[in-house]
Parts: sequence; structure tokens; C-alpha cells
Amino acid sequence: MADYYSQCVVSPMLPLADLTAAEQLILRNIFDSEVDGDELYLFAEIGRNTMIDLELPDMLAALAATGVASAATRLLSKAIAELPEGETAAEIELDDEWIEILQEIVRRSNALTFVTIETGFNCSKMRPDGFGGAAMVITADTVDTMSTSQFIDETLSARLGTTNRSSPLEGGISAP
Repeated sequence: MADYYSQCVVSPMLPLADLTAAEQLILRNIFDSEVDGDELYLFAEIGRNTMIDLELPDMLAALAATGVASAATRLLSKAIAELPEGETAAEIELDDEWIEILQEIVRRSNALTFVTIETGFNCSKMRPDGFGGAAMVITADTVDTMSTSQFIDETLSARLGTTNRSSPLEGGISAP
């Protein structure tokens, strides 16, 4: 069985002063993180967490310390509201909320004009679907993303009029 990885780095480091308590709680559970002085470095050694478990006291404290409506506070408030009676931990399934959280940070920040996420896809076995990558640029107004597969397809289409990415050894397209 193959293991798939989606290692990533978030750049630049985020000024802690620009993050609310709710944003820190969520982002530090989605990504691996390190604090360096007054900045937070986010990365993923294996992959981003798409399911996070948060304790009720931590969520309540983060909401109380935040005090502004945001994607992070909405996510925490919803998780608390949906907790079954007597439960003290919420399992939160994430889609792309983390992107909106990062974009809100960029919008508020005096130091940041963008955040980038570079992801490398890797696999423990040499499988054709186990390699590649993607890049994302988040600004206050836009989120742009491109995978390496998309880059290859668009380049082949523009240069050769095709997206056939077969190996040259298998009768596919070879570079001139």
C-alpha cells in the first residue's frame, strides 16, 4: 500500500499580532506550526489536517478573546452549537475555510500583502499519480491556484495543441 503526502509551506511567516485567537487555534490545528519570535510559521510535514478536534474550553476561550466576526469565529461558533449535550470536544471537518481565514488575515494586516502556499505531492511508491505539486497565492482580493499538472496541460495545449502527457517511450509526445 502506498502512502501519499502533501507537504506544504506557508510564506511569509504570519505576524502573531495580525492573528486573532480563533484564527490561531484553527490554523495551528490544520497545519504544523512553529513560533519564531513574534511570527507564526505554518507548514505540513505530511499534509494539512482536513479534520480537527478542538476542546470546548479552548474554543470558548478563543471566541472570547477574538471579539470580531470572521470565518474563524463562524467555524468555532457552529462547532459549539452542533456539539451534542455533554460533549466537550468537537470534530470539525474542513473544506476550504482555511483559505478564507488566511485571506481575512491578509486583508487586515499592515505587514502582509499576500500569503503563498507551496505544496509538494509525493508518494512512498513510484506511482504516476503520486507526484506533483501546487501553488496558491492569496491576496486581499484574489486567490490564485495552479497545480503542476495544470501547468503541464496548459503548456502542452499552447505549444503542441494537445494535453497527451504519455511518456515518449510509450509513443507520446517528445520534446523537440
